This record gives sequence, structure tokens and C-alpha cells, in this order.
Amino acid sequence: MVQIELTRFRIKKSKEQRAEEWMKFLNDHHADTVATMAGEKMYVETVFKEENSDGHMYFYWYSIQGENGNVVEDSESYIDKKHLKYWEECIDGTYRPVDMTLMQSLLSPKIEENM
Repeated sequence: MVQIELTRFRIKKSKEQRAEEWMKFLNDHHADTVATMAGEKMYVETVFKEENSDGHMYFYWYSIQGENGNVVEDSESYIDKKHLKYWEECIDGTYRPVDMTLMQSLLSPKIEENM
């Protein structure tokens, strides 16, 4: 069984540039970032950015993850440690994240059999 999520997080005011640096860091270290996914049973992880008319930047996290994976907070990977530091610095903890409601999911059988 897989868990499919899409969640909206607000970026702290004045941390927008730092949040973009965070995503650049993950992209610049793509191979090492992808290597952390196996232990988490993370099959797909995608981040979208929205610059909203309310004056805030938001990140939307989309993921497909298996059950009983390792939690990122327990990781010893330098990628995950830096990821969590960026998270603390950039994600607005006063804003309640918005979990979107999954209405339908279609996965190719070839992909699903490998999850």
C-alpha cells in the first residue's frame, strides 16, 4: 500500500530567497538526495512553488511513499540534516499546513509493481 500526499506549506516572510536556495541545494545534490529516498520508502517527491497574491510564497509537497519507511529526522545523511535545517529556517510554523484531499490516483501497473 502506498501513501499519496499533496500538502501546502507557507514560507516565512523574508525567507523566500533562502527557500529557493534550499531547493537549489537539493537539485545540486540530486544523486545524494535521491539516495536518501530508499530508506524512507519514498518513491516520488516533488516540490512546487506558488507566489500567491496574498504576498506569501508557498511550497506544495507531493509524494508517493510506502509504509514503514525511516523518518527523515532519524537520518544520518548530510542531505537530510541540511534539509531539516532549511525546513526549520524557512517553513512558517504559525501557518497550519493544508493537506489536499486525494480524489483519484492512477499509477501505471509497471510502476506500481515496483513499489
